[in-house]
Amino acid sequence: MVRSKRNWRYKRRSGIRELTYMSITTIIRSLENQGLLLRYVPVRITGRAKRCLFMSPNMLSAYSNPNSAVNLLTGRGHIDAALTLWSAGDHIYDDGKLKAGPGFLKRLSGPPPEVWEIKVTNPTPQSRVFGRFCEPDTFVATGMFTRPFLGRKGSANWHSAMNQCVDEWSSLFVNHPPHVGSRLAEYVTENRDDFIL
Repeated sequence: MVRSKRNWRYKRRSGIRELTYMSITTIIRSLENQGLLLRYVPVRITGRAKRCLFMSPNMLSAYSNPNSAVNLLTGRGHIDAALTLWSAGDHIYDDGKLKAGPGFLKRLSGPPPEVWEIKVTNPTPQSRVFGRFCEPDTFVATGMFTRPFLGRKGSANWHSAMNQCVDEWSSLFVNHPPHVGSRLAEYVTENRDDFIL
């Protein structure tokens, strides 16, 4: 909402503090400066990353710990390959179905809403990186889990992991909801398909 200069002066003179809008870029920079978000920088691409991926403290802890379940069972190289595919702007797709199925990036059916997973499908056991979008092409990864730990979709572990994602988001982006859209094209601006060709 844009306020007139006159209105702003009036409120300032009367001693009332006015809330100011902070852009998501400003919030991310502040969280990076505080060490609460870490930008994922892919090692194996030439040029600049086309999409952004940030790691929350929980995600960074699981990612950087060589003894974490995901790194031991899936392998750090496979996690890096998936995160690099996202960051490099490579082709991604979603089959467009709410049920489980093929796809690299999938919105999970809530509650809670707006929790996404990046699927790491090679090797077995598979793993999942959970997170939310703060704006198109900017994904904040909040945790990663092996598929056997999560169990069947809708299980207690799935709901726990989704709620952990929301809690981590809420602690970082206080009073700032995640980006919301109705289809993949509203989250990923280029080099994507909402269905498998």
